[in-house]
Amino acid sequence: MSMLSGVGSLIIWVAGIVVLVKLFQSEGLMKGILGLICMLYTYIWGWQNIGKEELKLKTWMYLWTGAIVVGIILNVVGATSGAGGE
Repeated sequence: MSMLSGVGSLIIWVAGIVVLVKLFQSEGLMKGILGLICMLYTYIWGWQNIGKEELKLKTWMYLWTGAIVVGIILNVVGATSGAGGE
């Protein structure tokens, strides 16, 4: 299960960086730095701007969200299966 976790983390990281670059390009330096400091801002900005075709965020935001959801599920399954074995 750790390999799936590693792949999920890589997808989250790459999608976050791609959206952050688009944030820098679209909103400028100050909001880009804010997005770098707080990736939650970048995530929310991505969802708010998903409809703008020129940004092409749709695939990246779906990947980012899907990887987060799968990561949470894997963590819950791993925690519950690990607790029962003791």
